[in-house]
Amino acid sequence: MNTYKHSENRRRTVIGAHLIIIGITMLSCVSSFTIYIQGFADFPAWVQNSLGLVAVVVVEGCFAWLLFSYRSSFSSWLERMIALGGIAFVVSVMLLNITTHFMQAKHVPLANFQQSWVGYGAVFTFIAVLVLVLTLTLADPVVRLVRLELRYAGRQAETILRAKTNALRSDRILEAMANRANSEAIELAELIEGETERKQIGFKGKGRELD
Repeated sequence: MNTYKHSENRRRTVIGAHLIIIGITMLSCVSSFTIYIQGFADFPAWVQNSLGLVAVVVVEGCFAWLLFSYRSSFSSWLERMIALGGIAFVVSVMLLNITTHFMQAKHVPLANFQQSWVGYGAVFTFIAVLVLVLTLTLADPVVRLVRLELRYAGRQAETILRAKTNALRSDRILEAMANRANSEAIELAELIEGETERKQIGFKGKGRELD
């Protein structure tokens, strides 16, 4: 009975954590959208809103992807360490966006770093997300195993070709080449001598006809 109650409490705890995360993520989506669209003010309104939505999907989607992958698929210590660093970075960005947006809405003067963030710092989030995703992709153990297999196959083929190249310079091959040359020379000599004998016989036959 205690085990069942503990499982139920555990399930409720997980559901509550998911609801809190979803709520904060939704708040971050609104705040991030308000900040990111400022960087696309030189486009028409519908393009500006579309690009802002894409930016929100990239950042918030990266957070959801990292959180899900850390719990379900990332297995190596390198993947998990990179994922933890990425989660900490994205959460910092989300909280900074929420705080900055609330201060802008209340017309509270922003700090210097917040002004820099709104001015040009937010764009570096996309670059950081790109680097993070590429790093995790390259750190995939399956990809690493494929690279090792390709490296092994390449070295194996290179070793075989090098052995064949060295074999062409070995004494056994040189002896075989000499024997083959002698055999070809003997056959060619026999062929030449046979043609010479036929010519001599033909010449003698013509001489007898003249007599």
